[in-house]
Amino acid sequence: MIEINYKRIGNGSKIVIVMHEWMGDHTNYDTTIPYLNIVDFTYIFVDFRGYGLSKEIKGNYNLDEACEDMISLIKDLNVDEVHLVGHSMSSLIAQRIALDLQEQVKTLILITPIPPTGIKMKEDAKNKLLENVKNENGIIEQVVESASKRYNNIWKEYRKDLAHNCSTIEAKLGYMNMYLSNDFSEKILGLETKTCVIVGKYDLPAFHKNFVQKQFIKYYPNLEIVECQEAGHYPMIECPVFFANQLEK
Repeated sequence: MIEINYKRIGNGSKIVIVMHEWMGDHTNYDTTIPYLNIVDFTYIFVDFRGYGLSKEIKGNYNLDEACEDMISLIKDLNVDEVHLVGHSMSSLIAQRIALDLQEQVKTLILITPIPPTGIKMKEDAKNKLLENVKNENGIIEQVVESASKRYNNIWKEYRKDLAHNCSTIEAKLGYMNMYLSNDFSEKILGLETKTCVIVGKYDLPAFHKNFVQKQFIKYYPNLEIVECQEAGHYPMIECPVFFANQLEK
């Protein structure tokens, strides 16, 4: 069994497993670390296959594999309870794990999330998008520009550089196809796990609070939605003190 790599912070009895998004790796959370309670909590910042600390680990880069790797990690940690944090792309993985490990996952924290339906797109549009990613035809630049209108070029260049360098092209293609092709919404309908969604006021429209609430409330009866008033898609970077405090809650 392949063991994916991670950064461990803290020595607390409460285990929090933190997963990254499509255009970043575990370093997305670096600005939050100084404000985390590392006495009561232990934070495990994971990198999926093809990303960050696991960049050299090859795989199929799909939902089943990512969930298997995470479940294997949870078993290796030898803990009875975990709190799962997923950001954007990995929010889909977190939801599937919560479905598979309902007894162990005590809290599901989803940041600027993708619903359990995945993102719906016509087949030809999906193939064109994946082809543009494969050929590096400016998709990352377009996303950064559209999501970073409030910020200066230093921020934009930082986000572009990280997105290009954090992972392999194969991993980018696989995980994008993952959230464009999977739908387990019928299976997860009514999941009782305590679920908190964190969104940013200045994120892209698809991640705005009202839209996300409509997407998630039917699936998660124990749902709470928190809106960060000064963030877009990256509340952990844009508002690290707020984000750390919200995780503890």
